[in-house]
Parts: sequence; C-alpha cells; structure tokens
Amino acid sequence: MTAPPRKKVVVLGGGAGALTTAYYLSRTPELRAQYEVTVYQVGWRLGSKGASGRGPHGRIEEHGLHIFWGFYENAFRLMRECYREMNRPSTMPLATFEQAFLPRDLMALQELVQGKWQRWVIPFPSNALLPGESDSIDSTQEILGLLFQTVLELFDRAQSLLVGTAGQETAQGFLDTLQAILAEKMERGTDLLLTVRKLVLEGQTLLEQAQGHIVAVLRGRVEARGVPEGALLDTLRGFLRWLWIRFTPLLESNFLFFQLCVGLDFLVANLVGILSDQVFVKGFNAIDGLDYRAWLAKHGASDLTLRSALSRAIYDAAMSMVDGDPDRQSIGAGSALRALLRIGLTYQGHIAYEFAASMGDVIFVPLYEACRKNGVRFEFFHRVEELVADDVTGRPQIRQIRIGRQVDLKDPSQEYQPFIVVKNLPCWPSQPLWDQIVQGEQLLREGVNLESFYTPWKSVEERVLEVGRDFDHVVFGIPVASVPFLCPSLLEKSAMWRRMVDQVATIQTQSFQLWVSKDLSSLGWTVGSPMLTGYVEPIDTWADMTNLLPREGWAQPNAPRTVAYFCGPLPGPSQPPPPDAHGFPAQETERARKEAVHFLSHDIGVLWPRSTQPKAPGVFDWTLLVPSNGGQGEARFETQYWRANVDPSERYTLSLPGTSKARIRPDRTGFVNLAICGDWVDNGFYIGAAEGAVISGMLACRAVTGQPLPISGEAFWYR
Repeated sequence: MTAPPRKKVVVLGGGAGALTTAYYLSRTPELRAQYEVTVYQVGWRLGSKGASGRGPHGRIEEHGLHIFWGFYENAFRLMRECYREMNRPSTMPLATFEQAFLPRDLMALQELVQGKWQRWVIPFPSNALLPGESDSIDSTQEILGLLFQTVLELFDRAQSLLVGTAGQETAQGFLDTLQAILAEKMERGTDLLLTVRKLVLEGQTLLEQAQGHIVAVLRGRVEARGVPEGALLDTLRGFLRWLWIRFTPLLESNFLFFQLCVGLDFLVANLVGILSDQVFVKGFNAIDGLDYRAWLAKHGASDLTLRSALSRAIYDAAMSMVDGDPDRQSIGAGSALRALLRIGLTYQGHIAYEFAASMGDVIFVPLYEACRKNGVRFEFFHRVEELVADDVTGRPQIRQIRIGRQVDLKDPSQEYQPFIVVKNLPCWPSQPLWDQIVQGEQLLREGVNLESFYTPWKSVEERVLEVGRDFDHVVFGIPVASVPFLCPSLLEKSAMWRRMVDQVATIQTQSFQLWVSKDLSSLGWTVGSPMLTGYVEPIDTWADMTNLLPREGWAQPNAPRTVAYFCGPLPGPSQPPPPDAHGFPAQETERARKEAVHFLSHDIGVLWPRSTQPKAPGVFDWTLLVPSNGGQGEARFETQYWRANVDPSERYTLSLPGTSKARIRPDRTGFVNLAICGDWVDNGFYIGAAEGAVISGMLACRAVTGQPLPISGEAFWYR
C-alpha cells in the first residue's frame, strides 16, 4: 500500500519559536513520514533576537544580553534533546548539555538612596533539581509554601535587628501558624482567600490593634486555634505599617535595614494580593489589566517599596517602557507576578544559567543541527515579502507566500553551509560566508546588510509559494512589528489581527560589549560575577560575561581579562518606519554609540570605581579597552561592539496592562492553514523570553498536527 504524500509545512523565520516548531514537527520517524518541513530565513544565520556572530579575534558579538532563567523547563528539555541528537564527540567543546549551560547564582540591583547609589547583592541558593528533567513546581500549596518561607527568612532578619536573636523563634511560630491555617483550608477545599482588609474579630480597627498584634507576635502569644487567617495577615500588614512609622529615620541611614524592610514589604504585598485577588484560582490574567506597581499599591505596598529597585527590577529586566521611555514604565500585573514567582521560587538547580559560548553557538547551532538531522530543509537568504490570504472557499486561508531570494549560491545544488569554526566549535559568523555567494564581492564592497529590513539591496528572484503545491501549512514565526508590512491582507480580513497589531506594543533596544584588559576586582568590583539591573537609564543592565573568553580567539599576552555586556531600551518611535527608510539603522546605531560613550563617561565609576581616569574622576579610562586602535580618548571605543536593534523583527515585545487578551493563540489564527509562534503570541507567559517562545512553538506544532504535546507548567502557570 502506497503511503500518503507528506504534508508540506513552511516555517517562516528562524527564532526560538520557529525552530521549536520545526524540531517538534520532525522529532520522530512517524512525524517525519507525515510532514516535510522547510524553514525560510532572511540572511545567513538563525536566532532572530537571539542571533550572534563571530567578529575580529573570534570574539562573540550578540544582539544583547541573553540567559536562561532556571525555571525554563520547556526550553531546557528541548535543548537536552538537541544535545543528545547532535551526539558530539567528547573531544569537542560543549559536547554535552552540562558543558554548555553554566550556573549563575548572583543577582544585583542598584538603588539610589539619599542621592547615593547603594547595592543589593542577592546570592540565590542552589537546589538539587535538574533543569528540564526534574518535576515542575506548579501547585498552590508548593508556591505559597515557598513564598511563606521567603517571607519568614526576611521577617527573622528584620526582627533580629529590632529585638535581637531571641525574636527569631517567635517569628517562626507566627508564620508557621499562618501556613498551617492556609494549608488546612486548602485540604478542606474551602475558600482560603479572605481579604486582608478584614477587621479583627473583636471589631476593632487594624490601626487600633496593630501595636497590640505586634507585641503578641514578638512575645509568641499568637496561637493557631481560633485565629482566622485574615487576622494574621492583618497583623503582618499592621506590623509593616508600624515599622515604617517607627523606623523611617533608620531606613534612610541604614541600608541593610532598608533592604530588609523593603524586601519584607514587597513580599507581603505580593502575598496579600495573591490571596485577596484569588490569583491561583482565577489565573494571572485576571489581574493583568492593572500595572504591577499599581497592583502592589492596591495591596498595601509602601511608597518607598514602590520606588525601590526591588519593585523596579521587573520593569528593567523586561524593558517594559512605553516607546522605550524610562519615564513611562508599565507592565501587566499578572505577567509581572507570574515571571517573578517563576524566577525566584521555581528555579531548577540555579536561579539562572549563562551560556558557555554565545547564544547562537549554544542554542541555535544545536537546534539547526538537530533539525537538519531530522530532515528539515533550510533556505537561507530568503526574505519573506508578503502572505496573501483569501476566503474563496468560505474558509480563510493563506493562498500565497511571496519570498525574495536575496543571492545566488555558487553551487545551487548544495544548501548554504552557514558555520565557521572557532577553537573547534561550530559558530555563526557576523557576516555571510561570501565565498559561497555569486554576488559576495559586490555585497562586501558595498557594505550591504542582508539581514536588515531597510537594506536597499534588491532580491535576485521573487519566489511565489502556492498553497497545495508548495505548502499545506504555514507557521509564521516573524515578530509582530513585521505583521503590518508582511500581512496586509490578513489585517484587511481579520479584526482580531488588527487588534493584536494595535495593542501588542514593541520597542527598540540597544546594547554594547566591552573587552577590558583588567579583571573585575582590579576594576573595583569585588562581589563575584553578577548580573545587575536597576541602574541609570537607559543603560540599566550589566552582566559580567568573562566566562566567554576561553571560547574566543584572542592571542596572548594581549588578551582581555574581562568581558562585559550592557543593555537597555532605546527610546524611539512606537512603530518602525517603512522599508524605504534606508538610513534609519545607521542613525539609530549612532545614537546607541553615543549612549554607550555617555554611560562610560559619566556612570561607569559607580560599578567599576577603579576603571576611571585619575585626572578625570568618573570618566572611563579608555586605554583599558582591548584591542588598541592607537586612538586617544573615546576614539578607543571604536574597537568595541555596539548595536541598535531597530528592525521590525528585532524589536522587543512588551506586556503592557490589558494587552494580553489581544494576543492570538498559535492554533486560533482565524486562517485554517496558518499557525503562529514567538514571544508575541498568546503563549501564556507574555514577557519576552525564550521559554515563552519555546512554548509557542510547541503550541504551533499542536496546531499543525492536532496531536497532544505535553507542556510543563501549562495547567498551573500558563492557563
């Protein structure tokens, strides 16, 4: 019996969501017998916003700062499979998953207090869980237990400052009572979520009873029997209000006490909000219409806490600023809370994992090689021009895909071979491999960027893919800011798509990388290897990436000793300009260079106090930069790497309040042969991250096959 012909699936785009879809569609022999998968990618490399390349000295050049948070269960599971599929020889670098992903436990925040920069340094403890292999933490009991334990630890430390170490036992008893009561309620299946704004049973107001409650707590007089959870939460909130009134002068002069009190207030406000708004019952989206800090304020967080780096961290980490404007920070409360709980409470092994090489080397080379091994075909240098939809059959579908082939390959019978090798590791280059391209010399001479939406270079051929002949299914994995340019007929036919484009906002971003001749301690940073956020805008985030040096190609003895990545939003237009704005990337790249130079001339001294010039305090010592170009002053910066991410496909997707409901699910696009994927779709996570993109790719695979594909955490976190 003749097997039925395979269905042809066209995947448009080469980001994490698109490649996840391609991988899962080709994962088993049965799937490979049913589906023929082809990926169309503009330019010469995969990765989209996570792309990277190799520049001079084999140095790693990235789109920005990328890590995997420890809760990325679906992304880690995918990567474990890819490393097994590659089956690299043990003599190769990064041959195994464990060699490719390195733990990072130290996080830091910058806090401006009384005009002076202070620093939160937070070492997160590791645990015995294995990323991508251990069971998911996804129950109300587990999450509340972890949150209570975190509150308890801060409560104990704060009390030790107030009443000495003797207060620690009473704090333990107080929160044990709280947890026991809520656990009992959950076991009985009744509503555990009483509002914290209840008055105590005696009918007296919280303010009248606050000090009495605190005295009872500190003396161990609170007993489990007969004390409702509302009264206990009121007591804790009353304690904090009393604390702010009594110790405000101390907070301003003692940063340790400031950290403890702000940290406790922040955690309790989140806890109170979770209980009051029944977040674990109604879901995170139920509160996503409110800004996160407004939600914290609603549940009692102090003004000091709302202004603190602790509350601001999620805004900076997710670059959640309307039009990239630091004065217009905004993020949906549900999206922020979900991310913070996942980051801080549910990580496996370590809170975060950095890559032992670039993101392209560690993530997108294995994804490419695993997909190729599974029979997926890749068409590099193919730029999507338009998806054409119609509804002549009464069922809206994608009828045509117009694609521009950008170059001619010298050997058209062979696929483009995309890698170079640096220290025995396959890597993506920062430029195409011109020797494989007929037009290579001309493109190199004219400085054409084949990845840019704004390039004036015309395609050498237009290809028109037809439904039924060239494809049966389409997976659109190109970010949302590209939709108005590539999908006009979809917008014309679908109000749902118009709503998504109108409401799901994106911003430009910027980044720069430094290679420095001194190690961190010699630069004045003495607290481990950090990832830091909450600093000056717009360059608010810095990470030490010195671990990458062994994978670069520097020659001794003039090799750098520190690698540092800096990034942040790049304020700019709400929507990208049209494709004929050929000078726009150069204009914004120059802006990014000026922002980097300004940062190094004014702000680096707070982080690296020994990196500045003796005769110009606060100004970076430009002679520390490697390599030297013989220039003087800031002209030395020209040897470093910086970029402005301004193409529609490079813009970062925001999760503004109330906009998650405008996102479209991968399997509910309104077009029968179209699925979508990326961090911009309705993937249940919403904040731009590889985990959300991977989840979206798994959902897109489900949409194409109609078959189940288990997604870790779906029932609890992403419903």
